[in-house]
Amino acid sequence: MNQLSKILAALLLKLLLFILLFGSDSLQGQKKSTSISISNKGKTTISVNNGFGNSFHVEYRGEIKLSDDDSDVVSISPGGYMEIKKSAFGNRRKIFIEPNSSGKLIKKYYVGSSERSFDSEGRKWMAEILLEVVRSTTLGSEQRVNRIYRKTGAYGVLKEIDYIGGDHVKAKYIKLLLQKDLKNADYISILNVIGDDIDSDHHKADILKNNTSKFLKTEASAAAYIEAASEIDSDHHMAEVLKKSIKDGRITDNQMNSLFMIARNIDSDHHKSSVLLTVLKSRSLNSSNLKLLISSAKDIDSDHHRAEVLRAALDTEGVAPSSFHALLSSLDGMSSDYHISTVLSKLLREDLDPSSFSHALKQTGQISSDSHKTSILKSAVKKELSNENIEILIDVLDHMGSDNHKADVYKQLARNSYSDMQLSKILLSIKDISSDYHKADALLAFSRIVKEKGGTVGDSYNSVCRSISSDSHFRRALNAIR
Repeated sequence: MNQLSKILAALLLKLLLFILLFGSDSLQGQKKSTSISISNKGKTTISVNNGFGNSFHVEYRGEIKLSDDDSDVVSISPGGYMEIKKSAFGNRRKIFIEPNSSGKLIKKYYVGSSERSFDSEGRKWMAEILLEVVRSTTLGSEQRVNRIYRKTGAYGVLKEIDYIGGDHVKAKYIKLLLQKDLKNADYISILNVIGDDIDSDHHKADILKNNTSKFLKTEASAAAYIEAASEIDSDHHMAEVLKKSIKDGRITDNQMNSLFMIARNIDSDHHKSSVLLTVLKSRSLNSSNLKLLISSAKDIDSDHHRAEVLRAALDTEGVAPSSFHALLSSLDGMSSDYHISTVLSKLLREDLDPSSFSHALKQTGQISSDSHKTSILKSAVKKELSNENIEILIDVLDHMGSDNHKADVYKQLARNSYSDMQLSKILLSIKDISSDYHKADALLAFSRIVKEKGGTVGDSYNSVCRSISSDSHFRRALNAIR
């Protein structure tokens, strides 16, 4: 071999090593595929492409029974048959098996288009290809699971799943295993396999959703169930699994914490809110879990979906003051005045403590629309106000742009009873109304009570009157208390 040939051979060897070490897995992963079709006449066709020109094709009809070591076909029901074809690097081989009239199997082996002796060559190839077939397809899956389970229990079946390549086939074996009389520890092992070894979100979710009563029997298996659900990437599938587990009702209050943490990983606002709404509709929550649910709602970007969850949370019985604060904080970042208003309006129907009420007034101040803000404030001031509440209310009114809307709130305020100090503070804040007409209107609403009280309250009223520039509006406001 000359020097150039040696160099080329060395380069070729390095290239092959590079492909084997770094490229083969990804290339095979890209090319590997399985297709299955079942005709209305009972014929099943399975094609598996393992990449690099390595593929096999199985076609059969009837009930196929394999040997205990999966190396041979031992029986086929009358009228049935089985054909296995494999192509690897251009080398084509085929086995065709069918029963004769007495049920004895006739087995034929082909290489290319030439028939060869089955006993001398075909039997050996059959043993090789059949194991590959059963680990790539669901052929004989029920028989195999039953046989393995009898010998080595759930552990043996799960160990066999390690050798199976496709998620569809893995899922089939797990479903068959779940039909057995399993121990609690077996369910945990199965859930670990579902979370770690099944890549398909569809198959992962399908098993979890349809076996909740089995998986949620114990606190340990329920924890493993939640962990497996956390491995689902699809928002749709994760939401469906979580909702199914919530409706089952076996998840403990402690496990609900984990469930909320998983729900926070859902990107879709629609699916995230659907999980939280399912929780609220399906079970009662302790104060800790309700606060956690409300805090989880803050991760919802959509104002519509977030408000929907917060309003539903307010329908929960026995909402604690601490939950009110969490709910009000969850309004932070919302931009829709309408949706903020719907939550605040519903909240103000609750029996709020002074601290929660002050918090609600501060959140009302974040609303841009004077119309929505006025609607909330008119509802809010129907309640008994503390000194702190009045301070915050006046600050909110001071930042409103519309004098008309300000006057509407003052008119509603005038219907309540206050201490002299509180009333003086409210009256003096009317000075901030720019429009003489609306300022006089606001004062007139308080004229009856000012007339009765006089003293410092009357002084405050007169002080505001003097800030009115228009003579007619000044006289209108002043004459009302004479």
